[in-house]
Amino acid sequence: MRMTMKNDYGLRAMIELAMRYGQSAVPSAEIARHQAIPEHFLDQLLITLRRAGLLKSQRGPQGGHLLAHPPAQITMSDVINALDGSPPTMECLPEPQVCQFAPGCAIREVWGQIDAYAQQLLSSVTLEQLAARHRSLAGEHDHAAMYYI
Repeated sequence: MRMTMKNDYGLRAMIELAMRYGQSAVPSAEIARHQAIPEHFLDQLLITLRRAGLLKSQRGPQGGHLLAHPPAQITMSDVINALDGSPPTMECLPEPQVCQFAPGCAIREVWGQIDAYAQQLLSSVTLEQLAARHRSLAGEHDHAAMYYI
């Protein structure tokens, strides 16, 4: 599975919303600032995630974005598939005809196993878990930074 900046930015935006789940809608500009995502690119990602049913958007002075489901019900795989589909590691996996070696290729088998493992892992990690880990790592970072001041 290839990871793109689109996936990285999308996941970071969704983690930001997961950390604020149950609170008011979060404006795009705030997500962009907290997660260091270019706002114009973030807006495109949020539209895609909304269309996929992962986000809700509210207009107006108190507008912004909210998760459409609890963070425990949204996986990394959900976000990545909404943004990029499920691209294989190698082009020959879904289309063996593109490679003359595909029918008897031992390497292709390994790429298939890697893809299957990656899909299994991404499907098992939720936004709730990522948000908790993010909070934990941010706390460790803040604690460690105290000693360098």
